[in-house]
Amino acid sequence: MGITWSPAATDDFLSILKKVEELFGKMIAIKVSNKIQLHIGLLSSFPQIGVRDAIFSTADRDVRYLINTPNLIYYAIEQEEIYIISICDSRQSPETIRQRISGLLRQYK
Repeated sequence: MGITWSPAATDDFLSILKKVEELFGKMIAIKVSNKIQLHIGLLSSFPQIGVRDAIFSTADRDVRYLINTPNLIYYAIEQEEIYIISICDSRQSPETIRQRISGLLRQYK
């Protein structure tokens, strides 16, 4: 399966790395980057590995998230494509995360 990153997910990823580097240094930022990329790389072989999000999933689109502490990697599976929607900080309120994912999915259609 192919993997496509949304512009929002790319921005999230770069923002996370910048913040981690500012707080903890370049080496930790590299480790965080590698961890996120490893998890996303697993999706090609194991697209169902994430937790299904019943709120956003439909008959045509399976929306899931991977737990990559402290982040949640939201992605959608459609046909033979995996679409990385967003990388959210799991310490945000569930409502904030829902609103963000909902808005991004509306853009994605």
